[in-house]
Amino acid sequence: MTATFTRPRKLPPKPTEREIVDAVNALIDLGILTNGPVTLGITALTSASSPYTVTASDQYLRVDTSSGAVTINLPAKASSDGRQLTVKKVTLDDNAITLDGNSTDTIDGAATQTIYGQYEGLTIRCDATAGWDILAWI
Repeated sequence: MTATFTRPRKLPPKPTEREIVDAVNALIDLGILTNGPVTLGITALTSASSPYTVTASDQYLRVDTSSGAVTINLPAKASSDGRQLTVKKVTLDDNAITLDGNSTDTIDGAATQTIYGQYEGLTIRCDATAGWDILAWI
């Protein structure tokens, strides 16, 4: 007998896969993951990547700031309507991640947003008119 589920189930976390599980669970919680396979655009960044410009395939940025601060440049709001992005810091250090809006684009009304703590992050979604909105701090 095959069981049928009417909604996606959350994955149980495994310590070695914690960041990936958090990203998948965030997608499920936000109602983005539906039936069928999902491809996550997971990108690992370090200070050597900074400044990093978000690409079309990025969905989840896992950032190691142990060697220095990282700046992430967001794409223009005009070309990103409905786009969602999660950024998470995975290292314990004094370096920060700065998300920088394109030109005059804003993130919840501010030109930049900064992530300081280990395992902290945020999920943002773009509205082509208003700019980037913070959906959740994680």
